[in-house]
Amino acid sequence: MPGTVRKLVFLSFWLLVSGLSAQDWAEKPVAAEPQGALYPLPARPNYQRLDAWAAHPDLVDGSDRRVAAADRVSGPFAGAGIPTFFVYPTHYEVGPKWNADIYDATYRQQVDEGTLANQAAVFNGIGHVWAPHYRQMKLDGYYTHDSAQLALAFVAFDSAYQDVRRAFLRFVELQPASQTFVLASHSQGTDHAKRLLKEVILPNPELRERLKLAYLVGNVVELKELDGLPLCTQPDQTHCYLNWRTYGQDYYPEKFGDRYAVVNPVTWRTDGLASRRRDHLGALLPSGRRGFAGSFVVRTDQGTLRVERLRPLLKVFYNWKNYHIADYNLVWFNVRRNLHDRLSTGKPAPAPSPSAKDFVPTATE
Repeated sequence: MPGTVRKLVFLSFWLLVSGLSAQDWAEKPVAAEPQGALYPLPARPNYQRLDAWAAHPDLVDGSDRRVAAADRVSGPFAGAGIPTFFVYPTHYEVGPKWNADIYDATYRQQVDEGTLANQAAVFNGIGHVWAPHYRQMKLDGYYTHDSAQLALAFVAFDSAYQDVRRAFLRFVELQPASQTFVLASHSQGTDHAKRLLKEVILPNPELRERLKLAYLVGNVVELKELDGLPLCTQPDQTHCYLNWRTYGQDYYPEKFGDRYAVVNPVTWRTDGLASRRRDHLGALLPSGRRGFAGSFVVRTDQGTLRVERLRPLLKVFYNWKNYHIADYNLVWFNVRRNLHDRLSTGKPAPAPSPSAKDFVPTATE
């Protein structure tokens, strides 16, 4: 009986992560028909209004999810509250427009119950989570090869980013002077977070200093891409970024190699050595419970994170090629504990000095 129950719990977990609606980077077919109209764009979010935010200190939302085992595993955060600006992944897969309508009820529910509850909530132990609703580009934009469709996808993608940028500048305006923060993202959200770093945060000395960590998960980051922000290579470093893309079964995505960044989210190192089973603290299950601790090991290789040596039960149900939709869930408790440790006792990682910029942009620019 215990084995049967365990299998049922795992199947529930599989159904959860399958429904997170993030990009399946390897397998998505390209639609043969045009992907819909670009104009008029859906209503522009007004980030002075609460309804433009998916997660906000004045809202009860998925990022507020309290995971019973979290404080037992990581302990309560000992430092002052540090907010997280979170950019969620693609949920908009099918629709009449190239950009998501943030006021569509189904879309908002998917963001809240999927991404916020399973990804953004890992950051709620250190402070409030802020996550803007944004008019994200439809998933097909990543896969079309038609030049006319690519042109539309580019405009849709830029519109999505401009929403994220305006939301971030509003977020900064609402923080106390010199308030530090964490930037976190997944998938399409990581594309926008990278651009935000390049165009807004890193060129500005004040914002760069206030950025404690950047979790750029589920998308490629080249090692030399972020001038002035190094990759975190030790488990206690701050003022750096973390990246991993999770795969198994000897599968490698189109973009891999030593030019791409990757950190092991169990050992928090980049040395390519496999983690020990006992160091994996568990995955986040749909119930909010912790499960499957020590059921696999992970190692970094050529810009990817490899899931290996699965326990027999997981090997039957969960021996996937691409774990993109579970990049956070698989190592949720390791992320939580290390986040607390880094922000409590960590030290800045060595970083080159980028060119200075003598002003802080405002949300009206």
